[in-house]
Amino acid sequence: MCHITIALLFVGGLLSLLDGVSASSAPAKPLLPPSVSAGVYSEGNTKCGRVSKDVYILTPEQIKCYHREGCVTLPDVMTEDEMAGIDLVFDKFMRAEIPVAGKDFCDMSKPFGIPMDQWSIVNCMLPTRYYPPFQNNIYERLTASIARQLYPASDMTKDYDQLLNKRPGKSDAVFAWHQDMGYWPGSKALGVDITDTCTFSLAIDNSDEENGCLRYVVGSGASKILRTHAPLASSREEGHALTLQVKDDELIRLAPAHRGSITIHDEWVVHGSSGNTCADRQRRTYVLAYRAGDVVRAERAIGFTHSHNDDVNWDTFNDGEKHRNEHKDE
Repeated sequence: MCHITIALLFVGGLLSLLDGVSASSAPAKPLLPPSVSAGVYSEGNTKCGRVSKDVYILTPEQIKCYHREGCVTLPDVMTEDEMAGIDLVFDKFMRAEIPVAGKDFCDMSKPFGIPMDQWSIVNCMLPTRYYPPFQNNIYERLTASIARQLYPASDMTKDYDQLLNKRPGKSDAVFAWHQDMGYWPGSKALGVDITDTCTFSLAIDNSDEENGCLRYVVGSGASKILRTHAPLASSREEGHALTLQVKDDELIRLAPAHRGSITIHDEWVVHGSSGNTCADRQRRTYVLAYRAGDVVRAERAIGFTHSHNDDVNWDTFNDGEKHRNEHKDE
C-alpha cells in the first residue's frame, strides 16, 4: 500500500508539472508554477526528496525547471516540529525582542524612519549575525545541500539571510519588480566571472495571491542582463527598495507555497510580490541566499555584507552604473 501511495504522489506531481507548462500559452492571469510533490520517492535508482534529516535531493526536473524558468517551488520540505522552532526565533525578531542595528530592521516598502507601528513589510537583515544561536539551523543545513545540487561546479556558500513579514491587511506591502543583481555589485566590481546565486524563501505561513506570494517573470533571467532599476523612494538614501518595468507581453507566474515549503530563485530572474489583502493573515518568509565562494569572498573584500548599514552598496560601483547605462533600452 505504501508503494502505491508514493507512486500516486509522484505521478500527481508530474501531472501538476505538465499542467503548469501547458498553461503557459494562456498568459491572461499569473500562472501557478510547475512543481513535483515532496516526500521520499525513487526516480530510477535515485531516492529524491527529504532523504535524511539534513539532506533534500532534487529531481532532475526540479533542477531543469530552476535553470529554465529562474524559479522552482519544493513543497513540504520541513516538518511542523522544525517549523515551530523557526517560529520562536522569527517572532522574537518581529517583536523587536532581539536587538538589530540601524537600517537592518526596517520596512522594505517605505522610506527609512517610518515609525514601526506603521510598517507594512517588517524586514530584518542578517538575523544570524544578531542572534548567533540561530546559525546552522535545520533550514540552513537543508538549503546548503540543495544549493550544491543546483550549482555542482561552484563552491556554494551562505551569503546572507533575511526575515520578512507582510503584516495583515497591508495592501501596500508590495515588493516591486526587481532583479536581485540590481541590489548587488556586479562581476566587474567584484573581479569575478560568475555570479551563481540561489535564493531560498521558506514559507512560514501559507503564501498565496491574497497575502502577496512571490511572483516572477518566466525565463526573464536567461540572458543574465541587468535591466534598468530605479529607487522606489526618491533616492537610495531615503529607502532601500528598487523597481523596474515589466513588459506587457512577458509571462508572469505566481509561486504560492504552503507552510514548510521552499521557493528558490536565481539572481537574474525578475520577481516581486503584491500586497497583503488578508485582514487576518500575515505572510512570514525566511530568506537564505547562497553564492559561489569566490563571489562571497570578493563581496566581503570590498566591504559588502548585504547589511543596509554598509557604507558601500551597488550604486557606488562604477561598473554597475556603466552596465545599467549600456543596457538601458533592453
